[in-house]
Amino acid sequence: MLYLKKLRTQFKRIVLLEKSAESGEVILKQRRVFTLPSRAGLAFVLLLVMLFLTSTNYNLNLGFGMTYLLAGLAAVNALYTFRNLAYLRLQAGQGESIFAGDVAEFPIHIKNPQNLDRYAIHINFLHEQSPEQIFDVGANDSLSIKLRTLSSRRGYLSCPRIRLQTWFPLGLLRAWSTWLPATTILVFPSPEATPPPLPVGIDNASDNNSSQSTGHEDFAGVRSYQSGDPFKHLSWKHIARVDLDAGGALISKQFAGASGGEVCLDFALISSQIDLELRLSRMTSWILEAERQQLDYGFKLGNLNFSPAQGEIHRNTCLTALATYGLDQHHA
Repeated sequence: MLYLKKLRTQFKRIVLLEKSAESGEVILKQRRVFTLPSRAGLAFVLLLVMLFLTSTNYNLNLGFGMTYLLAGLAAVNALYTFRNLAYLRLQAGQGESIFAGDVAEFPIHIKNPQNLDRYAIHINFLHEQSPEQIFDVGANDSLSIKLRTLSSRRGYLSCPRIRLQTWFPLGLLRAWSTWLPATTILVFPSPEATPPPLPVGIDNASDNNSSQSTGHEDFAGVRSYQSGDPFKHLSWKHIARVDLDAGGALISKQFAGASGGEVCLDFALISSQIDLELRLSRMTSWILEAERQQLDYGFKLGNLNFSPAQGEIHRNTCLTALATYGLDQHHA
């Protein structure tokens, strides 16, 4: 089974030219465009054979004429089908960063450098369950489309192999080509759905600073206890009214506001007993919440220590650190 898989891979690489990822502009030259009969084309070939045999058997000159006329039509169709795809120029653009679970969009720029209109070209990802798009491109014209696929995890999402194919004009032949662009999209961790409140006003750099800033927090209410909440935030007054044996939940105090409006998001202070991906998702949620509240926030993750700031650049820098955390080397 493994041998057959290697043989299939070698066949695709040598015969079908399914190379490794290619950067820059790619031209669909003659060697890269393959043409084979479609199902309708195979039926058409069978019809020609039957017409020829019948005409030979009964010596039908009109039958021979019809056979040769249809065969000539098929030959012209082969030329037009091939030219409809050949010599297109393809280039991948840079897609925008997304969160895990969102749809990734890969921009593809297509240029037609010839004085020949191209019609009904189908494009999609070769091995992905992605919707197929059909486009036309005029002579000496260009267009841009976006191919979409679902992201499943954080990190760098490589663009899957792309297939272009056409059956124009009569549907008797299928011309196709594949291309693997060397482009990636950065996928941030998905935000936690119901994260604990921001550690507002707490400088996690030292316990001393933490105790000093706690007094500046404003009590904003209570909510159900969530994994990772500090025990000092438990609302014992409310817990005393809850029957825990009957399935009641613990209650945590919720705070908002801080002296100076600064937040320090320290990954190390989230319990290590929580799953790594959930901890990264929690940090992501806190970053988004701090941006929403227009709070300056510091960021600590491993050896990274960013000073308090806010804005798109700071946000993306922090989210990028979370997206790539642990991908190159193992973290405890």
